[in-house]
Amino acid sequence: MSAKVAHPQDPNHATEKPIIHCQKCGEPCKGEVLKVQAKHFHIKCFTCKVCGCDLAQGGFFIKNGDYLCTLDYQRMYGTRCNGCGEFVEGEVVTALGKTYHPNCFACTICKRPFPPGDRVTFNGRDCLCQSCAVQPMSPGPKELANSSSCAGCGRDIKTGQALLALDRQWHLGCFKCKACGKLLTGEYISKDGAPYCEKDYQVLFGVKCESCHQFITGKVLEVGSICYYYY
Repeated sequence: MSAKVAHPQDPNHATEKPIIHCQKCGEPCKGEVLKVQAKHFHIKCFTCKVCGCDLAQGGFFIKNGDYLCTLDYQRMYGTRCNGCGEFVEGEVVTALGKTYHPNCFACTICKRPFPPGDRVTFNGRDCLCQSCAVQPMSPGPKELANSSSCAGCGRDIKTGQALLALDRQWHLGCFKCKACGKLLTGEYISKDGAPYCEKDYQVLFGVKCESCHQFITGKVLEVGSICYYYY
């Protein structure tokens, strides 16, 4: 946002027009006046709430009624790119609950940015382009269903990026835990073709160790009907 310089006030005609007072210091404004959203400021009074730098010559942000320079606004309220860690401005890509610069949303293996509308394979940990997508536990690549509908909401995937997981296509915002509905942004566990977060999978289908009573995620030693961690 930028400020607008209003017409200078003529002190000799103060009785003809209402006296304009500076929003910050409360003193009458004479000479050049900055007008910001129906409020007036002395040029020297229009400064960043946090660092006090001059806002008259550059852009600024308004947050909760306070005027902030770009640097302080980003530091306090900005969104950082999950790829490069820098603040995100302008066009962004949101995928699996994370925000990226368009050029930072890239294949984990080849590092090439995903073109708009390209298919993205999420294997529970990484986002992969179609050239790099592999199924290490499978003897060969599996054919995807011809349907272009989202496995989550059932609607057609017409434009934008889609996710390939569990041999089906999903809108980026539809790949959620079947139990709690939480967006799956990291590793997941599948059961009967449906994705679950680890917590809900363990509650619904997990096996507890008879000794420590924790859910078992690794190898299991089964003695009769009793299960133990296997070290």
